[in-house]
Amino acid sequence: MAEGLTISSSSSLSDMSAIAIASAIANVEPAGPSAQLVSRYDLEKGQKQVNIPLWSRLTAAALTEGVMINTPQQVAVTIKNLTASEHGLLTFLSDRLTRQNNENIVSEVGQFQGLGVGRLREQDIISLYDSVTGLSIPGAGVAGNFRHVAGAHAYLKTDNTSATQGPAPGAVSGVFHPEQIRRFVEEATGMQAGGSTGMSAQPIPTGMTEGIVESYFRGNEQLFNTRIWESGLVSRDGSGDAKGCIHVQTAFALGMHNEITAESMRVPRLRGEDLVTTAEWGEVLINDEWAVEFHSAADVIS
Repeated sequence: MAEGLTISSSSSLSDMSAIAIASAIANVEPAGPSAQLVSRYDLEKGQKQVNIPLWSRLTAAALTEGVMINTPQQVAVTIKNLTASEHGLLTFLSDRLTRQNNENIVSEVGQFQGLGVGRLREQDIISLYDSVTGLSIPGAGVAGNFRHVAGAHAYLKTDNTSATQGPAPGAVSGVFHPEQIRRFVEEATGMQAGGSTGMSAQPIPTGMTEGIVESYFRGNEQLFNTRIWESGLVSRDGSGDAKGCIHVQTAFALGMHNEITAESMRVPRLRGEDLVTTAEWGEVLINDEWAVEFHSAADVIS
């Protein structure tokens, strides 16, 4: 009985493996943007986990000349543990058609293995969005708009945790479902679906909004100092709502033990070769107040 995917390969099994492996490595990152928008910690050989300290800030006070500082500040720290685990997949490559030198198919196998690993890592990071409890806007069934993006940015930069870490540091990014971004585009351009309430379908306007439509906010546009990113792996629930997230890089952490490993092994009984692609990672929410859950309508356009 055949096992796996029986596909053609190049005339040399070693060449075939190199082609597939190179393609797998090249296609991990394009599977989703989230891994590039969070803090990254590399686990060295022999490390089981990384302990990430979240330091509470110290408070300065006015002093009087010649008067001793009597009360020392105590340093408080919360430790977040980040443990990596293994993820991967296997594809069987038949050598039935090895003499046909069909290297494009081999490259595609590597591409889809890399994308498969990358998608799983993207989904694992996105799953953390639902654990954000500090602020969730605008709510189920509500179309998210510029007001909500501006409000999220303002919340992150406000001193909400005066006793601990303070305002969220660094640049702000937002990861959204494509249908959430589509509502931003409609607000920016004044376009609506034909027959909808209010303004009917309009032609794409020229000028500033023309560029907005062209780039479609795929990391190329900023709303109120918030870089907008699209991820098709942000899931949509049965009510047509999705949960994206607006956050700073240090709100979440990704621990990588190894970026990606791909290797092959000859399987004589099946007259082919197994190609295995694996990676080790773990993810964790670092600071609940440095992220805003963007829970809004993401149903399909009608």
